[in-house]
Amino acid sequence: MKYLSARQMCHDAFYIRSSNDAVLEMQRSNPNILRRKPVMNETDTRGPASNMSKVQHQVMAGKVQHVISQLPPHLQQLALYCWAPRSESMPTYKKQNEFMQYINAQVKEQFTEHYARNTSDVSILIIQILKYERAREEGRQQPPLDYVLAGALAQPKHTVRQRWHDVITMIRKHVREYINAQPSVAPETLLSLMNAVEYDEKKMGKVFVLGDLAIRDFAHRDQAYLFSAGDKEREAVVPVGPLYTDEYLSWRVGTARSNWKRDWASTYQQMISVLNNMAGQALKPISYLKR
Repeated sequence: MKYLSARQMCHDAFYIRSSNDAVLEMQRSNPNILRRKPVMNETDTRGPASNMSKVQHQVMAGKVQHVISQLPPHLQQLALYCWAPRSESMPTYKKQNEFMQYINAQVKEQFTEHYARNTSDVSILIIQILKYERAREEGRQQPPLDYVLAGALAQPKHTVRQRWHDVITMIRKHVREYINAQPSVAPETLLSLMNAVEYDEKKMGKVFVLGDLAIRDFAHRDQAYLFSAGDKEREAVVPVGPLYTDEYLSWRVGTARSNWKRDWASTYQQMISVLNNMAGQALKPISYLKR
């Protein structure tokens, strides 16, 4: 393990080497394997590569994992979510299927005429909107929803707007509620974050959603420093901007885009600042291991 920063140490400590990594390491350690053509009368010296570097890595990885395990729960979760290798946990197919059936029933009840004549189109709308909003939650840039739905339905955009506007609005509302109801990526961190900012108790549900998005956003921004030269300089390898647009954040908390700056922007920035301080607390004991 080459110790560039505490962030990178956290990442490497939990990185599971694949068989391809081991083969590549062996090839790099044996020049005979790298030669394209065999040399006549050459002694074959191929054999198992030294595993000393692997042992050293495992020892340091154990130390890093131990330090992280001693952190308070909210800092542990933040460190693992921000810097350790991870894969997003998505709702199971069964749950998504149940949700789509529920939306289907809602459309059938509220828009009986639409549903009776366009059953397959309703299913397409539900699937496409769910995929679209899931992609936006991950921070992936998406074309306007009108373009996506027009292509999926093979209908002109103006036709989609005129015929399906009310149905789309209802489906998106339910999709937002469904996504907002998913478990937080770091529950203990989120609870600590909510305790650190001021907000109206009546808006607790929206603050919960905003806090979870702030954790995702902070992790996205901070990972740009994962393999930088050091922790103090904080020079990003590839500078990145915010994960979410104001339009998306305002949609997730259910407020008008025009009211975002007035009602929520300062709270969101305060959350990012609190997370930055938490990250510093989590990284400090790990950085001592480099000395």
